[in-house]
Amino acid sequence: MKRSDQRNPIFGVRCVYNRPEGAYAAVLSLDDKTISIYPPHFFKRYRERVVKDFSASNNDIIHLYFTFGWGFMCGVLNWDMAAICRKFNQRINNNSDVFVCANAVGYCFGERQGKIYIMKTIVSEDMIFESQKAVFNNLRKDFIEANKDWYGNIVLGSVKNSLVKN
Repeated sequence: MKRSDQRNPIFGVRCVYNRPEGAYAAVLSLDDKTISIYPPHFFKRYRERVVKDFSASNNDIIHLYFTFGWGFMCGVLNWDMAAICRKFNQRINNNSDVFVCANAVGYCFGERQGKIYIMKTIVSEDMIFESQKAVFNNLRKDFIEANKDWYGNIVLGSVKNSLVKN
């Protein structure tokens, strides 16, 4: 955070809650009054595709995600982008508000219901196809620029070798 922003800080509240299907995380963003929900499936894919550590606990995986989670930058999927996101075509056909977003460790796909963002899955940078790179790279650039505005010149980290083994 920039020193000039000390009187107007950005706050968010994160919580983890358990349901029969697993651990969920929810984030309340106080500045724009949105909620982001991360279901267990999201963290399963984060473990498999980004962290690639199957020995860590679910709580460690969730903690790791939010350690490097400096927000996200969304773009609502439209018919022009639908071809690059084939699995979401059905939801677009049903007039849902489907999005893709860039974050510090990859790209997330999800669904928006009003001011609630439900993160469905995450893919790593190396999973992006050539036909997707232009759109996704622009989203990544917007994310980096927004983070500079929000937090100053921070360095977005890498999750490699970041889990502390007990």
